[in-house]
Amino acid sequence: MRPPPAPLPDPRHEVAGRVQLMRDTSAARWVEERLWSFGNGEIKVGSIIPEGFAAYVRILHPAQRRVEDGGERVRWSTIATWNGQTVHPEMQFDRIAQLPDRRATPAWGYRPPEGSLPEDYCKRLAGDLRAFTATPDECWFCIWDGFGFLDPNRYKGVPRVRTAARQYLLYRGPLDAVCSFYWGDTWQSPNLWWPADRAWCVATDIDLPETYAGGGNDAIDEILNDDQLEALRTTINARVDSEADTINR
Repeated sequence: MRPPPAPLPDPRHEVAGRVQLMRDTSAARWVEERLWSFGNGEIKVGSIIPEGFAAYVRILHPAQRRVEDGGERVRWSTIATWNGQTVHPEMQFDRIAQLPDRRATPAWGYRPPEGSLPEDYCKRLAGDLRAFTATPDECWFCIWDGFGFLDPNRYKGVPRVRTAARQYLLYRGPLDAVCSFYWGDTWQSPNLWWPADRAWCVATDIDLPETYAGGGNDAIDEILNDDQLEALRTTINARVDSEADTINR
């Protein structure tokens, strides 16, 4: 007989009480209403983060060198310089790294992580945005319900936030809890998060090596001026799909 499967890890953030799993998803209705569908072919920023903000920014997840070569992070702009490529708001990692597709790994290291903002970036981004909301003690966090570390039995019957392409569990808690989402030793950044006053919103789609934020001009300028993040101003109509980069070939 096969041994029974190992139990899936408990959600430490729920057990510790930092955040509350919600069965009322009405606080996310505005997100459901303002996100565009994915459509066919071209996918726009408006399919990742809700429309309606004054400004938007694209935050690039860093790549990484091999451990034996130091393991340090590498910015996209650095990789573009290595390969004589152009830095612009719609550049795609495969193009600037001169890789054939999303399955390929660069010889010098590792691709940027997809679907989760690095934890220290998440903490820094929350710090940048804190001053631009009047409700930092009440924020909302969405976690995609398809991650393999989630115990389906635990979340069976829990209402989901439903967008055109994804379904999410919804949590409520203070902004300081944004980095508290652990299932056992597995950390995950929220895929969508915003304060109760909706002054801004942050989105990390499960298939992208980047994070988007929308908010007022001052909030977006704060992110752009943070030299610890690699960020580029973008628009709600910019493309995010693999063919978005029409400059680098």
